[in-house]
Amino acid sequence: MDHCKSETCQCGISSAASLNHSEIERRRRNKMTQYITELSDMVPTCSALARKPDKLTILRMAVSHMKSMRGTGNTSTDGAYKPSFLTEQELKHLILEAADGFLFVVAAETGRVIYVSDSVTPVLNHPQSEWFGSTLYEQVHPDDVDKLREQLSTSENSMTGRILDLKTGTVKKEGQQSSMRMCMGSRRSFICRMRCGSAPLDHISLNRLSNMRKRYRNGLGPSKEGEAQYSVVHCTGYIKAWPPAGMTIPEEDTEAGQGGKYCLVAIGRLQVTSSPVSMDMNGLSVPTEFLSRHNSDGVITFVDPRCINVIGYQPQDLLGKDILEFCHPEDQSHLRESFQQVVKLKGQVLSVMYRFRMKNREWMLIRTSSFTFQNPYSDEIEYIICTNTNVNGWKSSPNQLLFPNLTLHLSL
Repeated sequence: MDHCKSETCQCGISSAASLNHSEIERRRRNKMTQYITELSDMVPTCSALARKPDKLTILRMAVSHMKSMRGTGNTSTDGAYKPSFLTEQELKHLILEAADGFLFVVAAETGRVIYVSDSVTPVLNHPQSEWFGSTLYEQVHPDDVDKLREQLSTSENSMTGRILDLKTGTVKKEGQQSSMRMCMGSRRSFICRMRCGSAPLDHISLNRLSNMRKRYRNGLGPSKEGEAQYSVVHCTGYIKAWPPAGMTIPEEDTEAGQGGKYCLVAIGRLQVTSSPVSMDMNGLSVPTEFLSRHNSDGVITFVDPRCINVIGYQPQDLLGKDILEFCHPEDQSHLRESFQQVVKLKGQVLSVMYRFRMKNREWMLIRTSSFTFQNPYSDEIEYIICTNTNVNGWKSSPNQLLFPNLTLHLSL
């Protein structure tokens, strides 16, 4: 009797141990599946696939991705490439000089400026010292604060949608990603208006600022007296862990709001805008072109003041009106087609010539070169930018019937 009880007890213990072992194995497999899924989300080549890859494929792609990030040859132990004949300071200077930009680091939680390179002076005419101790929210236009706050956010929900792959230039849909991917190494690319300063510039910095303004046509026109002047800046960078591993933050910096978990490391560069610089509008020569901005339907949302000398209209006479209202009836189909095509071309330049009705009711031959501006984060077209040029000063009366053939010119 006792022997049977003993056997029954042993069987029970064995069964319980077996069940316990199975439960441990099940949990281990679930954990492994969870980690593999997170790894798949972190590797761009995996997340871009239409079908979910198997575990072996995920591991193989993860290894390839880490190798590509680390690079091959001429790399130091931390994976950063630097030619032996350049110091770190010289390399940083060359990179920023080539980019016509400035490097800045801000705390993600507070927006507090942790670092800014001295090249901010020739770009925004700000002394480096003015950025230190301030927040990035103070440096951008008030209307862009919400956009900036969204870009500095490290929460998963705020960034679900589409992401810009800066390596391939494509925008991909992004589903529920792990918080690790959203926070550490997460890419950021956005455009905002940053306040320009009035710092006295040396001769070299002044020449560089002048050249950049000419190249990028970036100024937003002359500001009213007492108002801040802004320039449009394209910021690209990454959200990184802060402070870096092995680095400690002084107590006073922690109290100043620089002790958060993450920071934005980015380069700011002047961005092409649809507005002329002030020197364009103050020049002595009579302008033969003006810039305009339209929505996707062709309605004018902005026009620069040079239109007064070119077509005779005040800017307020054109705002809110369809460009087709000023186009010759015989040319409207061509102009309408050009606006439809430029939306499809996404950033490429399309040119068309047509007759434009001036303020004095005469017709002027205008060449309009247009391209779309796309939000780099959402891939949505925000507006169409047009450069409208008086072709050789050609004018005609409404009764003149002769007109050259219209052609569409595509700049690839």
